[in-house]
Amino acid sequence: MRHLVIRHFGPLDEVDINLSRVNLIIGLQGSGKSCVMMTACYCTWVEKRISLRQSAKEFEQGMDFLNTMTAYYRAKGYVHKDTFIRYESDFMEFQYDHGKQLFTHKWNRKRWNYRRPKVSYVPAERNMVSLVSNWSRLETNYDSILDFKEDWDTARQFIKNERDILGMGVSYEYEEQSDMNSIITSSGKRVDLTSSSSGMQSLIPQFVHLDYLTSGIYKKEKEADERSFSDKQLVSSLLDILYKRSYKENSGRDNVETTVIHMEGKDYVFYDSKVAENFKKEASRFLNTDHAEIFLEEPESNLFPPTQFQLMDWIVEKATNRSHKNVFFIATHSPYVLSHLLQENLKDFSLFLTYPQADGLYSVKTASEEDIQQIYDNGSDAFFNFEPFTA
Repeated sequence: MRHLVIRHFGPLDEVDINLSRVNLIIGLQGSGKSCVMMTACYCTWVEKRISLRQSAKEFEQGMDFLNTMTAYYRAKGYVHKDTFIRYESDFMEFQYDHGKQLFTHKWNRKRWNYRRPKVSYVPAERNMVSLVSNWSRLETNYDSILDFKEDWDTARQFIKNERDILGMGVSYEYEEQSDMNSIITSSGKRVDLTSSSSGMQSLIPQFVHLDYLTSGIYKKEKEADERSFSDKQLVSSLLDILYKRSYKENSGRDNVETTVIHMEGKDYVFYDSKVAENFKKEASRFLNTDHAEIFLEEPESNLFPPTQFQLMDWIVEKATNRSHKNVFFIATHSPYVLSHLLQENLKDFSLFLTYPQADGLYSVKTASEEDIQQIYDNGSDAFFNFEPFTA
């Protein structure tokens, strides 16, 4: 269970939603869809940050919580004097009241059952990675785009090639030495990604990145030789916390058999084999990526409608994977994306609709089962006539 409340942020008046495994938000341009997504993504990242550090101190001083968010998403102009954000999950809950400039946090009962996700925001401007050849010369303060560029680099360097993408007969290859991204057509013709169609420039970075997040990242972690220095410090501190929590002192008996768990270059000694095994499992949940939490803007950008269907088929497959319970939050303007997700009849699915308030701001409604059935029956009419579903 994850509960998100947003009040007076950007064009949003009030949002009170429960997030599912697959989430879709639709609404007019400028009605706050991206504000909902970026807030949900940021809160998911904050939850991860606090869980891995077992501390919320870095967000507790004044406006630190909000400043970090608005700087990352370039959203300072979205803040109102009474902006309020609240997030609750099985692991923790926290809230930020801008009127009081106060951040509060508390742990929930499943604190130690946390499973580490890879959190990724995939912006609508993702085709920039196809268009810009020299990022070192690009001046931008959009950290979300720069982060996607770094994630794209990691993904393409690990995957290197994708064959017959979405059954279209088109393949992708990355040549690391020349730093070239190539499209290979069904006829065998090789085209530089920067010279390919707008559809390919939008699809390829998205597809390669999502494929890496939902499958490749687990292989890469197994093959990784060494962590960075900062990651080593974080891991060492976290393991010490988990060890102190689970460690049981020797009761004074002689010749007690010990169990030693060697992890991240350090030995952890236990006098109870079951406790040792639980420590190992708990540490693994915190240290290794368990699933991906993906916040995806307009996956349909520049794509032919049948290709949108093929892409959504593939995303549904990734979202319903039993090995890794990946989470998707998608914003769309496409009736094809909407109708395809509705016809899948997913068990853990939420549809959100933005709608105008009298004061020019917008609120968000969670569609009921009856709403969803009516929207499915009427197809694209939902995009032209929101009123029956948001009254």
